[in-house]
Amino acid sequence: MRLAGRYGRTLRHLTARQLVYQVWYRFRTRFQGFIAVLPFPEPQLTGRDTFPVTFTFLNQTVHFPERIDWNYAGNGKLWTYHLNYFDTLNAPGTSAETSLAMIHDFIDQYAGLRDGREPYPTSLRLVNWIRFLHKNQIHDARVDGSLRVQTRLLRHRLEYHLGGNHLLENGFALLIASAYLHHERWYKKAVRLVRAELQEQILPDGGHYERSPAYHRDILGRLRYVLDFLSQKPWLSDPLFTSLLDRKAAQMQQWLGAVTFRNGDLPMLNDGISIAKAGNTGTSAWRTETYRMFRQPRYELLTDVGAVGSNHQPGHAHADSLSFLLHVDNQPLLVDTGTSTYEAGQRRQHERSTVAHNTVAVAGQNSSEVWAVFRVGRRARAEVLTDTDTMLTARHDGYRHLGLLHERSWSCTPDTIQITDRIIGRQRPKNPPNTARFHAHTDVLMQLTDTGATLGPTRITFASPDPIMFRLVSYEMADGFNRLKPGVCLEVKFIADLVTNIHL
Repeated sequence: MRLAGRYGRTLRHLTARQLVYQVWYRFRTRFQGFIAVLPFPEPQLTGRDTFPVTFTFLNQTVHFPERIDWNYAGNGKLWTYHLNYFDTLNAPGTSAETSLAMIHDFIDQYAGLRDGREPYPTSLRLVNWIRFLHKNQIHDARVDGSLRVQTRLLRHRLEYHLGGNHLLENGFALLIASAYLHHERWYKKAVRLVRAELQEQILPDGGHYERSPAYHRDILGRLRYVLDFLSQKPWLSDPLFTSLLDRKAAQMQQWLGAVTFRNGDLPMLNDGISIAKAGNTGTSAWRTETYRMFRQPRYELLTDVGAVGSNHQPGHAHADSLSFLLHVDNQPLLVDTGTSTYEAGQRRQHERSTVAHNTVAVAGQNSSEVWAVFRVGRRARAEVLTDTDTMLTARHDGYRHLGLLHERSWSCTPDTIQITDRIIGRQRPKNPPNTARFHAHTDVLMQLTDTGATLGPTRITFASPDPIMFRLVSYEMADGFNRLKPGVCLEVKFIADLVTNIHL
């Protein structure tokens, strides 16, 4: 019954379109596009001209001494996806001859492909192949024939059952491939799909509705490439469509600047691939629907006061309601623990949990019901109560099943940040204490004092009308996928009210 309830709390958020396509994709006969039997010209280069070859993705290296195994699964599905994306085609230092040989080797093995034929890696691969061919002015009938077959396969397997960034990437790929192949019917379908998904997925504040800065950045990069590609195809001129793409790209860039720290760090919120340099920052007055950045001369405070993700596609969401990040003197001090894996298991569960974020875990539970690898059942609903240039107060109901609410406020002056936490509602005596956590960056020293702790150039103190207990515990911060660094977290156990002061 417990599992049935979790499924019910998860499935009830799906759209009717998702439910229909979930059933359809599970029971239909999969389209088969067997390259091997199609009459493409024999390649002038073979894969054997490029080997041995070594690939490094997600900080994991695999050496193929004789031939690439495009189904290689030794490092999990995400690594296999990256192998099949063909991002290496356009990497600096990769020769056109080697890249073309890899493409032909892939075509040779396409009939036996598994994960690489799925719509998402197919989408990214189509864009990378066309980008490579276009950049190097290569015209290859066999490669064009493979592109046509893969595009046809994608056209029949658009990821309506998932939606989100997957479906948008499908649309971008179909748009570019159909333009490259001069396929008018596919192109019109792609325009309708991209237009509809951009209007749904890009929120009024310019943020992508999955609330992951890393995925937002990737989608923006793809959107810019689409604009550049279409600008070189004057026969596809559609001023209204181009205007929409331009407007969405500008909004997304403004949002990205609003959440980016002054040193260029992109925050690792929700599923964040790495701490990547994202470019210029926005002004302190810009407010997003989910995140609010306070910028003072010596520090930047980024708060999370919105929904955990898109209601029907929260796969990259974490249980991090009312968490925050802090940079002082352009260096990270309090951080998110990040994302190191998409593989099912304890590590994935931990990184999505409330205890992995700078917020309060009430009664030892998660603020949102994250489970499996990409699923969310019960979701915290956040509400902003006060929002000024120096103060922000928000509340979420992720613990409503316990009859409790978590309210947090941040009050900012140039030299002090005061954080006030309140657990509202009648708590049961058997509930364990509530715990606020503060994860220090792995390069910053944190030490306990009688009243709290010191953290780099700051001093942290606590106050409460009830007894509190605080201690330092070890944790591991994701330094990219499959790479962890040891750090220190300050845990504070309290009953109902806690005031935290961070003094510079």
